[in-house]
Amino acid sequence: MSFDTPGYVLFLGAVVLFYRFLPRRFRWALLLTSSLFFYACWSAPLTLVIIGVVLLTYGCAYCIQNAKSILGRKLGLSAAVVGCVGLLIWFKYFNFLADALFSLFGGSWSPWNILLPVGCSFYTFQAMSYVIDVYRGRLQAAKHLGRYALYICFFPQLVAGPIERAGALLPQLTDTPDPKEQDTKQGLKLLLSGFFRKLVIADMAAPMVNRVFALANPDGSAVFLGALLFSFQIYCDFAGYSEIARGSALLLGISLRRNFDRPYLSRTVRGFWRRWHMSLTAWFTDYVYIPLGGSRKGKIQQIAATLAVFLLSGLWHGANWTFVLWGLYHGLLCAVEILLGRKENKADGWRLSDWVNWFITGALVLFSWLLFRAESLGQAGALLASLVSGWDVQTGIAQAAMGWKEAACLTLALMQLPLLNRLSHHEKVWDLTYVFLTVCILAAWFVRAAGHGASAFIYFQF
Repeated sequence: MSFDTPGYVLFLGAVVLFYRFLPRRFRWALLLTSSLFFYACWSAPLTLVIIGVVLLTYGCAYCIQNAKSILGRKLGLSAAVVGCVGLLIWFKYFNFLADALFSLFGGSWSPWNILLPVGCSFYTFQAMSYVIDVYRGRLQAAKHLGRYALYICFFPQLVAGPIERAGALLPQLTDTPDPKEQDTKQGLKLLLSGFFRKLVIADMAAPMVNRVFALANPDGSAVFLGALLFSFQIYCDFAGYSEIARGSALLLGISLRRNFDRPYLSRTVRGFWRRWHMSLTAWFTDYVYIPLGGSRKGKIQQIAATLAVFLLSGLWHGANWTFVLWGLYHGLLCAVEILLGRKENKADGWRLSDWVNWFITGALVLFSWLLFRAESLGQAGALLASLVSGWDVQTGIAQAAMGWKEAACLTLALMQLPLLNRLSHHEKVWDLTYVFLTVCILAAWFVRAAGHGASAFIYFQF
């Protein structure tokens, strides 16, 4: 059951209705049952995997809190981390690592057919953060297995985040508050914004992006156009999912953390990562960057920690050398900014230097999306070679199959991004705005029903 379908809207409406009429002491059971049903709609057998993660980390946290020695606490932590990481290695990285190992010794590997559980990278990280926080003494181990299971399985953020911390989300799921009127209003605004980002902008750009990246010999202008369109596609796709998740939770009176904060307005690469997939950035900061020394032990240590974080972040996104290179690329850019002492200007208003830094940052990030979207290092190299070769704009537009109608519709849709940002930041808009967005979303669903323009959320593969 995907967020961008009418079926999800019906499911969410039913859950919200029952939730509001149930006594508060039974609400957690409704949410847990609904969450497991939601996940089982993807693959019922793989529901056992997430249940296994719940039982493992719940038991490890309990053992850590009740251990009589440091060794016992460390064993509990190690069991949870090894179990979660081992799960990721088996489902997500086994074929990748086996192929790399065989290639190193001159052999070949026939990939095994291993089905990746949807959302595995997200819920394992969320579970590990809980156990680590219990080990550090920041959090008491959960006593109620059902409510802890709900923290891991909560359907709005189960499949693609945001990655929540137990200290923020678990008390809300335990208390199951009555939704306030302002929460309902803001939740509906986020749903409208999220659906528009995904159904109208991301799905409109997807066919053109797919055509460009499927070309054997794309023109340089087509590569640039494909990267530019993909930058909007991936942002609206993932930010749209995150807003639908936050909006769904708010209808239940539960607040999830913001995952995006206008990242393409960043004037440094480090600033970009403080605004893009913020929950993952915060996770790596707290559980990798700071333990490795962070910025406390000089620039060399800070750069080493930064490179480690971005290499792991790249690998987190997928078992492909393109993601590793993409992570290393961003890590090196951040290392250069650390050496140069570049920081984002937080003063009101934009000076000329801010515009220059914004342009440079945007170009560097745009270039990185080629690595992210390419399916292999060979394709990435071919795309980059095309990018620096001769350009024929007419040929590029023809290769992307972007006619004037597609260009006009996409431009009109992208012009709504400032409006969507106002919605997500609790700012007032005209009442007709809601009618306009609703009509566009319904039209997109009708177009999809006719067999055109549907595309899965990009981050489902991670």
